[in-house]
Amino acid sequence: MDTQFTEELQNNYNRAVNYFGNQFKVSAVISLASKYTLEKREFSGVALQKIVDQMAEYSKKALSIQKNSPIPYYIAARFLGQDLEACFENLLQRDGALKEAGFHNSPFRLAGAMMLDEDIHLHAKRAKTLYVEMHRKQFILTSKEDVPYAVLLSKVNEPPQLQVETMVQYYKALRKQGFLLGNSLQSLAQILTMYSADYNETLLQYVAELRHSLNHRGIKVKPIHYPYLGILALNATDNEKIDEIAEWQKALLELKIFRMAKELALIVAIQKIMRELVEVQNMVDMKELFIEDLIDVMEITLDVVDIIFLPGIDLLDFFR
Repeated sequence: MDTQFTEELQNNYNRAVNYFGNQFKVSAVISLASKYTLEKREFSGVALQKIVDQMAEYSKKALSIQKNSPIPYYIAARFLGQDLEACFENLLQRDGALKEAGFHNSPFRLAGAMMLDEDIHLHAKRAKTLYVEMHRKQFILTSKEDVPYAVLLSKVNEPPQLQVETMVQYYKALRKQGFLLGNSLQSLAQILTMYSADYNETLLQYVAELRHSLNHRGIKVKPIHYPYLGILALNATDNEKIDEIAEWQKALLELKIFRMAKELALIVAIQKIMRELVEVQNMVDMKELFIEDLIDVMEITLDVVDIIFLPGIDLLDFFR
């Protein structure tokens, strides 16, 4: 077991807490600390704040830089060590493309802007078409928090109606497998369509088996973990890697930072193993969707309040 990683994670968390205090939820602070640790960086709140401040000044309020939201800090962390003026201009252009496509101003639109391909206007239009279709079919669950997912999902030019129909099909099938209804399950269903816009029963059963495998190893899989099951499935994670994830989850739970957020230990463990898979290029073809982008989107939407209904309670038909 790499004790250096756990030590650096604890140290980065301490630095982040000392800087942010109670400004953000613990999940956001752990997420930033994990991001820095996985990238082998030492967290510096002063340096990160400087980038956020410069980004806000450069955009002259054209961008939704809400400093009470952790999203600008996630974005700023991606700019570390880069030409900041070029990064800001690039972000401004991409956010403008999403605005022209009809997306309302919000930090989630800003996060989505980071995911746009080079033909940003064409991609933005595809993202809007997909988002509208998502909202039409899943009108209660789809909101501004799904904008980054819509941008990622539209990187590949799949028929939006087919893609959303497949999302709904996955959603309903996963319900039958005992998954709880809500935003997290919707995110999982969305992620599975990154493999293909066509429904894949084998992929669905694989997701159910991944949850069973983690439960069998004494890890209680909660709705907050559902999107990460998707990332494990897309990367064809085998039993050996699941064992490693379980070992890391157990080790992370011994750290002070997870005493009040035990469910986040599994997420960090999965992130670590996925980072290693990327580094050795041992991953399935995700049609040019970068694993870092997907993880960033999941982290950005981690604190979204989940709508959950207990099994057997079907008071509303969520799908038109």
